[in-house]
Amino acid sequence: MEIERFVWTEHARMRVAQRHLDPAAIEQAIIEGHAEREVNDGRAEWLVAGVLADGTAFEAIYDHPHGDDDTAVRIVSVWRLDSQSTGGATL
Repeated sequence: MEIERFVWTEHARMRVAQRHLDPAAIEQAIIEGHAEREVNDGRAEWLVAGVLADGTAFEAIYDHPHGDDDTAVRIVSVWRLDSQSTGGATL
């Protein structure tokens, strides 16, 4: 099933803003990485990694499907993969 809709938690929206990440790039990384996603051990079901146009690496955790909608994902959190990152896959 193709991903068509994104539901962002308040936490994820806050983290994207704090970490100066592009929400559209996060969504695109989830679409492109969904087939190779990893199981997450924390608050969300799945983990994907991506790279922004400026070379910034990041990870996002999300649930899929969201509710009864197989085309929707719920983005739980996102963080940069750099020396300033304090995030982790076990949020």
